[in-house]
Amino acid sequence: MKYIIGIDIGTTATKGVLYDLDGQTIMIVSQSYPLIQKELGQAEEDPQVIFNAVQKIIFKLAKEVQGKIAAISWSSQMHSLIGLGKNNQVLTNSITWADNRCTTVVEEAKETDLAQKIYQKTGMPLHPMAPIYKLIWLKQSNPDLFHLVQKWIGIKEYIIYRLTGKIVTDTAMAAGTGMLNLKTLDWDQDLLKAAEIDAAKLPSLADPATVVGEICAKYVHNLGISSDAKIVLGASDGYLSTVGVNVVDENHFALNVGTSGAVRTIVKNSQIDQDARYFCYPASKQQFLLGGPVNNGGIVLDWARRTLLDEKATVEDFLQLAKNAPVGSKGLIFLPYLGGERAPIWDAKARGSFVGLTRQHTKAEMAQAVIEGIIFNLYDAATGLIESTKKPAAINATGGFLQSDFIRQMCADIFDVPIVTMKEQQSGTLAAMFLARQVLGLNKKIDEIGQFVENDKVYYPHKKEVAAYQKMFPLYREIENDLATSYQKLSSFQKMHSKN
Repeated sequence: MKYIIGIDIGTTATKGVLYDLDGQTIMIVSQSYPLIQKELGQAEEDPQVIFNAVQKIIFKLAKEVQGKIAAISWSSQMHSLIGLGKNNQVLTNSITWADNRCTTVVEEAKETDLAQKIYQKTGMPLHPMAPIYKLIWLKQSNPDLFHLVQKWIGIKEYIIYRLTGKIVTDTAMAAGTGMLNLKTLDWDQDLLKAAEIDAAKLPSLADPATVVGEICAKYVHNLGISSDAKIVLGASDGYLSTVGVNVVDENHFALNVGTSGAVRTIVKNSQIDQDARYFCYPASKQQFLLGGPVNNGGIVLDWARRTLLDEKATVEDFLQLAKNAPVGSKGLIFLPYLGGERAPIWDAKARGSFVGLTRQHTKAEMAQAVIEGIIFNLYDAATGLIESTKKPAAINATGGFLQSDFIRQMCADIFDVPIVTMKEQQSGTLAAMFLARQVLGLNKKIDEIGQFVENDKVYYPHKKEVAAYQKMFPLYREIENDLATSYQKLSSFQKMHSKN
């Protein structure tokens, strides 16, 4: 019997899952690595460190089954950027989606028509995460390096290149660069010209369910795998984690909240929002991923746990504190923008705040307000999707933030939609495995993935709580809009005083 490895290249760790050909999980291995943050706004990673992590994972998983690996398929973080020079030597670290050093470039692009043009043509929101803005920033800040680069790729492309010697990307990953045209599904020549990028310096494009090739002989030996093991191109974590919870059309939304979070759905045709609230990324000519990613998920809950309680307090301690507060936290509203924000406000300089605080409020109301604020922000990110498509029949949910019944029920009450949790939490690697099954001829259509996805629990909205949150949400939005004009000044003030 042979096996499939699904690998998810994350921002701070890579996870590998070993599956049998029936889609059953055999083994999971994870390897973490650090972010490089030596200066303000920087968020880079060493590509070699990540490649070493991937090798360790493949070796451990292959060893478990004596190297009988039929295919390796990939899910990956989006928006990373790596520059390769002559002979494809690495000239830069991997500049991740979290790197904000090109913020000024984005602001300048907003003042012209460039940012709006990028969104209209590619579905990429107006935010520093997009590689097209990183490229313009590098051209301005380090022109010598910019002109030395012969290939611009992302971290998944780098890993696959090291294993196969081929540089190719899938449509879903290319969509996250801000350079792929929504209509042609090819590199947009007008935008490449604006960024002074030659299309020859970008990877070739292919469908996610494509065999890139077989692993180079060197790595067949080093990793102890079959020489005929196929490297399947795979796709972005956003697309695959959506498909991996059986969200394959607009009737359902996918909600994933870990450290950060996202709400997504899939539609048949590209849809651009007039207010650019959500992204639109093609995976194929028949599938377009709409969604809103947020920076502030579980990372904010962890901050609140440490701040309102102490370092030794557990998440359960924090949730028990919050349960003592009433719905709506006695009118206390929390905007969770502790790390800037992507959807729905797309402002890297946004800052968090408690609004409505009085002497009568206790730590319990503050704890409850934090959780409500995180979920309000996710619901806010979903409203654009609902207006452009329709209210979903249910939301399929995964992620570490959503492990408690308390938070799951609050999501159902705020979204006013049933929340369905999944037994399988590794949705990205599951969908990557499914792409390998397609390549191996074991499945044909992407909607057949439902046979591998099993629901766990369903949380239905409570009418009383829904009514309370529906009254509170417009006030949340009003405060969100009123404070938006102050974020630039706050950011500048904090930047100035952080040096003192």
